[in-house]
Amino acid sequence: MPSLPAIPPPLSTHLGPNKTAGFLTLVTSVLGASANWVILRQIYAAIKLPSPIAEDGMKDVAIVLVSWLRDLEFWKDGARRLGLNFTTNGKITFIDALKSGLGLHSSGIDEAEKALLKNIEAAKVAGSRVLLVLDGIDFLLAAAEAMVDELLDFIWELKEHAHATIVSASADFPLLQAQNTPLEVNHAAFVMSMAHQAKAIWAVRELDTGSAKDVSGVLRITRGPAIEDEEERRGNEVEETELLYFVAGDGGVRVFERGSS
Repeated sequence: MPSLPAIPPPLSTHLGPNKTAGFLTLVTSVLGASANWVILRQIYAAIKLPSPIAEDGMKDVAIVLVSWLRDLEFWKDGARRLGLNFTTNGKITFIDALKSGLGLHSSGIDEAEKALLKNIEAAKVAGSRVLLVLDGIDFLLAAAEAMVDELLDFIWELKEHAHATIVSASADFPLLQAQNTPLEVNHAAFVMSMAHQAKAIWAVRELDTGSAKDVSGVLRITRGPAIEDEEERRGNEVEETELLYFVAGDGGVRVFERGSS
């Protein structure tokens, strides 16, 4: 078990199951600042923290984690450091999208949609709300030359069948700002579109001043354009903040405000 708490105290009010359906969270990262620790804690919180009864009467949460960048061993190791066992926990379904070629073969997005919808519906069988996590789905823009509209429609259809959805994507400067190549143009369009559809945005980046021995990067949480005031009154408040974080060697993460030690 890590010496630091699984949920860093400054994030305790930001994490937990969503009571309202259709909640979309966009998680962005850059090459020098990975968001894996954020996604792991979002999964941990959904499973471990007390779950309010949703509007549909369901209380339990099941996770469908689809990753185009990282294999099962990576996620199992990260979860183990938090005290969460991917193998024995029946609430977690993992799909290695890269190994299975999900969305990469000639059948493309259509077959990927059918496969994921099948997994989502299977996770609902026990009467659970489904948290769908799409890790690194922007990989399909480069590897499968997927069209932006096609990928957005794909995510939207999956989102309609899950209770809440987390999408992670890269937000490196060359991909979003340069836009000198078709890939850069498509990637920028995809991330901007996802940001407009999101109800919360978690952005992980490096320090503006460069590296520091006791700081790994910056986490900024903002309210997405798609959230409505009525939803916030129903318990899905998005408190905007900017925090520093440090990832320790044992997998623990310390999150703190600027100027604090």
